[in-house]
Amino acid sequence: MMVTPLATPADRDYWAIQRVSNSRLTQFRNWLFGIREPDRKLAYSLGSALHERLLEPHKATPLPKSVSPEHVDALERRLREHPLFGWYSRFSEKETIRLFTDPDTGLACKAKLDLVYKNATVLDLKTTMARSQRDFVVRCREYDYDRQAAFYLDSLCRKPGCTPPKFLFVGIQKVEPYGLYLFDATAEPGFVEFGRKKYKTLLKKWKEVDYDTVEGEPWGVFN
Repeated sequence: MMVTPLATPADRDYWAIQRVSNSRLTQFRNWLFGIREPDRKLAYSLGSALHERLLEPHKATPLPKSVSPEHVDALERRLREHPLFGWYSRFSEKETIRLFTDPDTGLACKAKLDLVYKNATVLDLKTTMARSQRDFVVRCREYDYDRQAAFYLDSLCRKPGCTPPKFLFVGIQKVEPYGLYLFDATAEPGFVEFGRKKYKTLLKKWKEVDYDTVEGEPWGVFN
C-alpha cells in the first residue's frame, strides 16, 4: 500500500482532499442505515475547541456561546500538566495527514492524526462523560473508536514486516474533576481487529454502490 505523508498539513485544506476518511465512513454508515446526520452548524463543540487549542492554535476559531473560554482553559491546563500527554504534545507531530490506497478495494483514503511520535506511538484526544476507566473503554467501543484506531494505524503501517505503532486514546472528562483516562487500543485483545473488519466492510460496500467522495451521493445505485 502506498502511503504519502504531507509535510505541512497546516498549509493544506484537508477537507478539500477528495479521498475517503474515517468521518466520511461514518456518514456513509449513517446513510446505509437511515441514521439522521447531526446539524453540521452545531458540530463545533467543547471537544472541537479543546482540540484546536492544543493541536491547531493557529486557527483561532471564535468560540460559540455554548463554550466558555474558562472551560477550555481548564481542560487545556489539565492536559498540559499531565506528564505523558504533556511530553507527547511537545515532541510529536501534530495533525499529521496520511494519504493511502486501500489494497482490497483500490479506494483512495486519507487520515488526519492528532499526535504521532516517530511513527511509533499515536495519540488521539477525546472529551468524554465517562466516570471511570472501564466506562471510557466501553464508550470507545460504542462510538466506533475501534474503527478509527484501525483506519489510522493502517494509514501508517501496512507493508510486510512493519511494526504497528501503539495507539493511545486520551480521554478527558468534560466536567470536574476533569479526570484523565489512557486507553491503549493496541493492547486490548481484538479491539483493533474488530475495528478493521468494520472499516473494511464499509469500504467494500462503498465500492459496490460507487458512493461519491465529494457529494456523498450513491450515484451507482441509480445507474
